Amino acid sequence: MAVQNPERDVAVTFRVGDAVYATTAKRGQIVHEAFHAALPEELTAGHRLAFRLPGGEEVFADNFLGEIADRRGLVEILTTATPLAGRSGPWRNIGFDHLAITVADRAGARDFFRDVLQLRVMRDDPHLTVVATGPTALFLFDAGQAAPLSDGRPSTWHHLGFVVDDLEAAYAHLQAHQERLTSDFTLLERHERWSLYCFYRNGGVTFMIQLSEVKPAARGFSDPARADFASFLYDYASQPYGRQPWLDEPAGGSGG
Repeated sequence: MAVQNPERDVAVTFRVGDAVYATTAKRGQIVHEAFHAALPEELTAGHRLAFRLPGGEEVFADNFLGEIADRRGLVEILTTATPLAGRSGPWRNIGFDHLAITVADRAGARDFFRDVLQLRVMRDDPHLTVVATGPTALFLFDAGQAAPLSDGRPSTWHHLGFVVDDLEAAYAHLQAHQERLTSDFTLLERHERWSLYCFYRNGGVTFMIQLSEVKPAARGFSDPARADFASFLYDYASQPYGRQPWLDEPAGGSGG
């Protein structure tokens, strides 16, 4: 959902206990950008941050300030900053949750991953586009934007790999979208899979796409230590990403 008047200033207040930290930001900016400007480093580095509105509504770091102002009249965010103690002990890497890239043409990338590779669009707004396939998501950001935690340059990964259930059908689908691809559709075999390779160009960056069909004998997780991995993952394709129900209420505030 587009934010109205994204370049207009909005006052933002963070309340951490009895302390108040204020800043001025643009309506089109997100909470993450505002707290970087308002909160001192000793409250952010090494801390677990949680945000709520005075009415108890949960706030995400990537919520738009203008949407909060439109629905609640002002942007006052109650903030809990809890130091991270850390603890020693065993842990394991369950698997990829999501991958995030910056692209020169985000709308074009969204359409490519949706139409050609059949990912589902779970979020698409001025800050972020999320396309998902089950428990894995690809986050698309604009290259060149001055955003927190990003240098804004287009990503130049070697390739993106996906698993499909029917490689022959996927090949026919890719051929129907051949005008968006640069490839001779090379198909290679390994002992555990067949893989099809093609290329997609976005701006000045070319991504290699790998679609793999795992052979029946190699499917699944036989190691009991990894058999429960799915129970730890979030299903990105289950619902719109990063959007609370209160944001879909009619705008009625006066602080925007």
